[in-house]
Amino acid sequence: MNETTASPGTVAATITPAAAAAVFWQAVVVGAGPAGTATAWRLAAAGIRVLLVDRHAFPRGKVCGCCLSGRALEELCALGDGALPDAAVPLASVRLVHRGRTARLPLPAGRVVSRERLDETLVRRAVVAGCQWLPATAVQAIDDDVPGVATLRLAAAVPAAIRSELIVIATGLADHVRIGRAATSGRVVEPASRIGVGGILPASACSLPRGELVMAVGRDGYCGIVRLEDGRIDVAAALDRAAIGRDADAAATVAGLLHDAVGGRTGLVPDADLIRAASFRATPPLTRRAPLVAGGSRRILRVGDAAGYVEPFTGEGIGWALTSARILADAAVAAQGLRPPAEMAARYHAAHRRELSAVHARCRRVAGGLRRPAVVATAVAAARAVPWAARRIVPVVIGGAPGGGGR
Repeated sequence: MNETTASPGTVAATITPAAAAAVFWQAVVVGAGPAGTATAWRLAAAGIRVLLVDRHAFPRGKVCGCCLSGRALEELCALGDGALPDAAVPLASVRLVHRGRTARLPLPAGRVVSRERLDETLVRRAVVAGCQWLPATAVQAIDDDVPGVATLRLAAAVPAAIRSELIVIATGLADHVRIGRAATSGRVVEPASRIGVGGILPASACSLPRGELVMAVGRDGYCGIVRLEDGRIDVAAALDRAAIGRDADAAATVAGLLHDAVGGRTGLVPDADLIRAASFRATPPLTRRAPLVAGGSRRILRVGDAAGYVEPFTGEGIGWALTSARILADAAVAAQGLRPPAEMAARYHAAHRRELSAVHARCRRVAGGLRRPAVVATAVAAARAVPWAARRIVPVVIGGAPGGGGR
């Protein structure tokens, strides 16, 4: 794949806000990232009348490492034909870099694809499955004080209100939608949680080959660098909040982290001046949790990052999002339509805990180890000295197995 690869195209709306307000929906999904769109696709394929809403027009960029783990690939395969973009690049290896030392390890499974292309692909396939698509429409609040219905209040410029039996919140880490009169969403952020930052650099920014991921670990966090399907370089980091405050600039923190990690090596990562000149965007704190079920009616459910997230060193975020979409759809749909809210919520909560609690706990342990320089140094040295053992450990760390997907 080269830089002449066609860019993702605009995904036009299939319905207007006024027309959407005239329909009583069985389900409305707010947020069209992988979790929200996969949920909408699954519900539509099951015959549910579903609307997918996002506050942005598509395509749009996201702060993301753009890597698909074995779990993500399995979930995309199970989702349906065409879920995995043809342009996705096989990811064969990861190069762990710390204090100037490097260890290159094979990955059991993986792909790289930009979020613009992945999200566009999933939205288009959800529309083919029967989902209605309403982009560039901001949802401000959800009311659920009327029995049997939840109501979405749109931005002030759009007076229409949208009614539904089920609301799925898939708004990511920001989770900006107010529910009823509650002052907060009930989310809990870990005090030491790092901030995600990301940016895109031109293809010429470094000599990193396609199919290889660099994970650089430094004093202030860690940074992943990978070449996308169109040649651009994706840079995504998890940084200590104190470091960003010290530097007053996320780009400067990323540049310092990479310099600390790679030492005198050149070409492996982008030059510091290129990093400092790039435009970086930030996320809210990464490690957090929120109630899976919201509102008094139990007909408002959270999915994906809106329901909880853990620092993403192991690259499983998109896989978790797609897993939670499958779990929610399975919990929601019965033979004759949607299950009653209480039964739906109970099923979803139990399945989410069963499939994701252990993997989140494992990822927390990995993130904790990364905060200890001695642990990282030992891991890199061991991987260099005994590569066959490291090859066995990598699937354990990232939650997969050779030839498998990690569930």
